[in-house]
Amino acid sequence: MGDTNMPAAVADGPAAVRADRRMLLLAAGTVLSVFAVGAAAQTTWVYGNQGGFVPVGLRIAANLVAVVSLLTILAATGVPRPQRGRAAVVSAVLGAGVVAAGMRVGAQVALGVYRHPSETVVLTELTSGAVVAWIAGAMGVAAMLSQRRLRAQVQAAAQGRLQIELALQALQYEEVRVRREVAEGLHGSMQQRLVLIVARLDRLLDRLVSGTATEEDLALLREVREQIELVRETDVRATSRMLYPDQLEVGMVPAIRALLGRIPTTVNTRLGVSDEVRALDDPADPQLTRAERLLAVRVVEEAVTNALRHGEAEVVDVRVSVVGSGLEVQVADDGVGFGADAGASSGTARLEDRLRLVGGDLRVTSVPGDGTQVVAHLPVESLRAAAV
Repeated sequence: MGDTNMPAAVADGPAAVRADRRMLLLAAGTVLSVFAVGAAAQTTWVYGNQGGFVPVGLRIAANLVAVVSLLTILAATGVPRPQRGRAAVVSAVLGAGVVAAGMRVGAQVALGVYRHPSETVVLTELTSGAVVAWIAGAMGVAAMLSQRRLRAQVQAAAQGRLQIELALQALQYEEVRVRREVAEGLHGSMQQRLVLIVARLDRLLDRLVSGTATEEDLALLREVREQIELVRETDVRATSRMLYPDQLEVGMVPAIRALLGRIPTTVNTRLGVSDEVRALDDPADPQLTRAERLLAVRVVEEAVTNALRHGEAEVVDVRVSVVGSGLEVQVADDGVGFGADAGASSGTARLEDRLRLVGGDLRVTSVPGDGTQVVAHLPVESLRAAAV
């Protein structure tokens, strides 16, 4: 009959118990009903060939009494309840089978199928009826347990998917929050401190110019001032952009355009954006989350960085379009390319892992001497919701 020990947390609510009861009664009733009709038809054929009269309708009616009895007892004894142990279920099925067999024999006598049955006939009918009722009950319980296992698997899978989605959402939210805070800190407090330092150095230089300072002192101060200014203009701003790209709050396309605008003018850059993407990235009605915008910009940033640093590219072409329920970001360059044995950079590998986590993918193809093409697919929540 199968194992009746199901996890307690599977589905012990009223709706689940009702579903289990329906499955139990449907399976057991179907098996026993087939027996009720089949056995009556077989008996009619056997006795008919021997020249005896067999009231087939009465036999079917008596057998159906056994069907109703078995189903009533199984439902009344609470077999569908998950808290019922194996011994209780086995006892309930055995007892229901015996009672159903007895009711069948009683109905046969009451309906006149057997007018004066011998002890052997009664024992045979009781035994055969009980065995078939047990088989039907066992199949009903097996079907019910199969349904419980399936429900448990579906519930576990749904909980697993929910936990993954919640973890990804939390990760994306936390990453955006941290990046934003660090970028604001770099752009705000650190840059302001450096501005104050430069201002104080300027005042000191003015005083030294009017005093007795040597030219070497003045040169050193000017050098320090230039270094601080360089840190403020390059390192701090570059780090800030790396953590949270410029114009990202406005939209993905402005952020990509700002990124390409910082590339030296010796490199020819092109940006192509489809109308569908512009609609998704409309600042008046944005349909891309910050995490989605940030990930798309990161794809372009990583591809452009590799093209300039390793590929010696002179032309970088960026295309963003909608494909299915997500964005497709393509970055192609005319650099030196690389072979299949070169392997991906650590930044590209991390980006590929990140895309895989959110259900996307990254493909990099390159031919030595013929440039590199990076194609990324990023799922977009608003597009997936619209497709459903």
